[in-house]
Amino acid sequence: MNKEIKNLNENVKSEDNFLHFLMTQCLGIRRWALLVSLILYTAFAVMDVIKFPSEIYSLTLTTRLILVVLPLIYLNIVYWYYPPLSIRSNSLIMLMVYVGSGLNHTFIYYLSEVYTFQFSELGLVLILMFGCLLLIIAIKPAVVATAIILSVFSVVNFHLNHQIADLIFMLIILLFVSGICLTINLLGQKMLYQNYLLINRLYNESITDGLTKLHNKRSFQEEIERLNAIATRDNATLGLILIDADNFKTINDTFGHDVGDDVLVKLSEVIETKCRRAEDIGFRIGGDEFALILYGISSEKLEQTCFDMVLTVATLNLKNSGKDVKTALSIGAVLKSANAKVSSDNLVKIADEYLYEAKENGRNQYYLKTFQ
Repeated sequence: MNKEIKNLNENVKSEDNFLHFLMTQCLGIRRWALLVSLILYTAFAVMDVIKFPSEIYSLTLTTRLILVVLPLIYLNIVYWYYPPLSIRSNSLIMLMVYVGSGLNHTFIYYLSEVYTFQFSELGLVLILMFGCLLLIIAIKPAVVATAIILSVFSVVNFHLNHQIADLIFMLIILLFVSGICLTINLLGQKMLYQNYLLINRLYNESITDGLTKLHNKRSFQEEIERLNAIATRDNATLGLILIDADNFKTINDTFGHDVGDDVLVKLSEVIETKCRRAEDIGFRIGGDEFALILYGISSEKLEQTCFDMVLTVATLNLKNSGKDVKTALSIGAVLKSANAKVSSDNLVKIADEYLYEAKENGRNQYYLKTFQ
């Protein structure tokens, strides 16, 4: 159950990471799309004043301001000065701007027909391109929003008793434009997702030990610094355990390197069982040297973890050709208390000193220190 929960947390984290990656890749496009849209819509509002009588532009300016201009001003401030981490941030507001601009265009189009003044339908094409492509909205919500806009546009044309053939022709053009934009949007997001998977796979390979599948030394150096900084910032505890396999050279010399590799895999499985949360990370940092970082752990839980690993490995039933393969663990551990200020290098140094004491004083045991 704990492993399933951890896998679920990792899947959620992976999705969040992709949404952040997508945001970083598309931030420039979204910024300029919002800025250009605000400029164009402001220009359209000015043209309303020039072209329409006062009783008409008083209506159109109000709807433009409420439905589109004010939300666009807010979105421009957010994306230019406080860019969000996820591509899904502000999705509802952007959908409202898209639908609002489409419905407002149809409203002004209706007024133009009733009061018999010219109004270009080209604006609806630009709005569809804006919503289906440039905003980089998720495909399903974009399709629903587009369907709403085109449905209202069709109903208005029916109400105005326009020719069915003309309406069908116009809808075909609009659907064609929408379809192309949505297809480009979808293909672009899929391509970025494939790039993300490739980058993620290459990165994971670079931080993963090939034999044990634990994180490697490079990852350890990154994670101990990162998690220590977070723990210091959030006044949280941080547990670090350094682990050494006792008499491992003897196992290699007696049984061969293949058996030695099997032992390392078994030890890594013991360590992995202690990684129940996304913040618990196991590492292989050398030949027979391992590490375990436990974020937000209590002193009692850290000591229990050390005890359990020593006991579990001491009682492992490993055999090769009918012969027992015996190994044990020496452990040095340190707990950074919630209010302590200590560098990651010092944490590693303290844990390493206690690991040395465990080995010097008989092996198959743990030494633990709490850093206040």
